Amino acid sequence: MSSELEGVALLAGAVVLPAAVAFGAGWLAWQAGKSLLDLNASVDRANAEKLRQLREAQKQRERVAQAGYEQLMAMCKGVLSELAQAEDSVENVTLRTELQQLCKQSPPADPARLERVTAAGLAQLERIVQRKSKLQEVQLFESGAYRGLSLADLMDDLRLAVAAAEIAEKSGTDVRAADPAALERAEWNERLSNVAARVMTALEFVVDLSQNYGLSQANNAWFRSCFNGVDERIGVLCAPTTSNAELKKGVRSLEEVMEQYDMLRPGLEREVQELAALYPVYVQAAQALGEPVHAQRHFKSVEALEAELRRFESRAQRAEVCAEIYQKLGPAAYLCYAWDEELRAMGYAVHTRKKIAEMADYRPERAKLDGAEMPFYQWDEQALTQLYRIAPQCDLQLIVHPDGSITMQTIAGTQDGTEAVQKSHCDKMKTLRQRLRDNWFIAYDAEETAGAEIIRGLEAWRSSEENVWARQAAEQARTVPAAGVRENTRTESQKTMRKE
Repeated sequence: MSSELEGVALLAGAVVLPAAVAFGAGWLAWQAGKSLLDLNASVDRANAEKLRQLREAQKQRERVAQAGYEQLMAMCKGVLSELAQAEDSVENVTLRTELQQLCKQSPPADPARLERVTAAGLAQLERIVQRKSKLQEVQLFESGAYRGLSLADLMDDLRLAVAAAEIAEKSGTDVRAADPAALERAEWNERLSNVAARVMTALEFVVDLSQNYGLSQANNAWFRSCFNGVDERIGVLCAPTTSNAELKKGVRSLEEVMEQYDMLRPGLEREVQELAALYPVYVQAAQALGEPVHAQRHFKSVEALEAELRRFESRAQRAEVCAEIYQKLGPAAYLCYAWDEELRAMGYAVHTRKKIAEMADYRPERAKLDGAEMPFYQWDEQALTQLYRIAPQCDLQLIVHPDGSITMQTIAGTQDGTEAVQKSHCDKMKTLRQRLRDNWFIAYDAEETAGAEIIRGLEAWRSSEENVWARQAAEQARTVPAAGVRENTRTESQKTMRKE
């Protein structure tokens, strides 16, 4: 802060605009107890979620197909590694070349095509292994998740996964003659696809809830316990190396989580809808009152948001009082009135007109509103001013400009102790601006133009180029007739007679 300050005022809409315009129809509806929920929006969200689940189910099929293909490539590389250590016979060279070509092919993005490519690759690998029976005993040592597993076991797992994919591809046809294990696998893969799609859309809802609406501590703890690491769990269930028994156990576990989620979801969904409906009302009301606008996720519940709206109701009542004053006085006079009230409340004493005339060597004119005098003085044609006593050795001038901006500066009577007084005054400005915001809905963006250590005396203030009164006094001195000057000048004898 400083001993000289300039700032631009911003009046809240609740003071300068009709309530219906400033607060909006949503505020009036909420005050009247009307529901703000948009049923059409709820239906739209439900339809959008169904579409997301369909997309997630397709992604899940892609994950299963990709897992099968990755296992095929791991097995091929394991066999290549084994053949690289074998002698360079014509047969071994041929097999290596065949496997290298198989590994170089680019996997298709479409899951159905990828499943067919995997099936064909597995058949090709089986033919190679049949030609070299010892390869079935190969164990994979450099293949990450498959490290230490035997090729024979991996091939059995992938055969089952490929057979299940073929059954799923023939959905709707008679597959009773198929391998029972493959039928079971296909059934549980489908259930995995469905529950994984539900889990993914649930996670989207939770993320949206957390980022945009906020989660209570209890709900956040529950979601974490249920969904932490769920993507990795689903990834494991997609792998061909996961047995049917493990697949069933994992899918049932996910289904149980989703049953609990489905019980909790309606309450959360309704709260989200209510928050989404109330939040725009809150935003407009906060802006109308000049309050800071918090992000939607700041409010952890509808109750928290409504508590803030109820606080706004009491603020709105005060704003109504201020709006009436504003309508009577107009912008500049309203600002003067608010400043004057708060400066007085903080112990600043307004100067009499006689005292101001002595300080300025100029008799100021009272500002008028509809012919009635105001407690402020006319500074220039449009700006208004008032002077206050801060301390015996320091005064304060406040100028309110027609655009609502203000200039505030201290005027020192003496050097002694003035810097400390000015610093104390500067320290109070934050409190003063807060009182203007709280009591009058006026926000100021203040800029320091001179520090508390800068001391401007009375004579410097009088002779300043910015002192409008000094210029007006000089103009009057030039235009007043000489007789008039002599008429207003006391002789020494007159002064003596007056004293007597």
